Amino acid sequence: KAPAVGWVRQTWENGLLDFEQEAINRLIESERSDYTKLASLQVIRGHRDEAILDNLYEGGYDIFVEGSISRFEKSELLQRVRSQLYRNLPCPVLIARNLIDFNRILIIIDDSHSTHELLLILVKLFRGISLRFDLFYCRMLDSGPLEPIHSQTDLFAEADEILHGSGWDPEKKIALQGTPRDLATQIEEYSLIAASLPRQPGRNSGLIELLSDTPSPILFNREHNGSH
Repeated sequence: KAPAVGWVRQTWENGLLDFEQEAINRLIESERSDYTKLASLQVIRGHRDEAILDNLYEGGYDIFVEGSISRFEKSELLQRVRSQLYRNLPCPVLIARNLIDFNRILIIIDDSHSTHELLLILVKLFRGISLRFDLFYCRMLDSGPLEPIHSQTDLFAEADEILHGSGWDPEKKIALQGTPRDLATQIEEYSLIAASLPRQPGRNSGLIELLSDTPSPILFNREHNGSH
């Protein structure tokens, strides 16, 4: 190993980083006329997950946005949500998959406490914005036909209470049961899918399979223990 290798490599890496930073800054400036709130680029060095987490905790951000390919396998999404970064996020995350016209949201709800938190997060994030949205109560089945859920209790009672108190009223309330793949065919038209995930979803999670089968951007919150 030559004595200068380490210095040369570091100089090359710094030059490449400066070049990429300049290119991204030019992109941000070109978009600033349409998106005036775009901030300047931050360059963070270090281990990816740890560096991003440190920045998120220090910055007190309301949401973390990460780009992605339009569709990926269930195993890829599961690997992402089980990563150190996603397991310890202090805020909800938006996986942006396609350039879309933001006009209609689908909120997936269930009976968990984290769904209650999800609704409060959405109200906070989109306060003051006029939104069209639907509520979707789904029951995952391993097999069987796609069909409506007939329940003697109001599946949307708690959601209605939270949302109505904030001046939000859904256009539609949908309650369906079926396989994740069949359910996914019912939600492809939406600009954004919002859901709540357990802290450690299992390999057979129907919700993970459902979300991986839709091309829409995904916004979700996670149960977390508050430690970092």
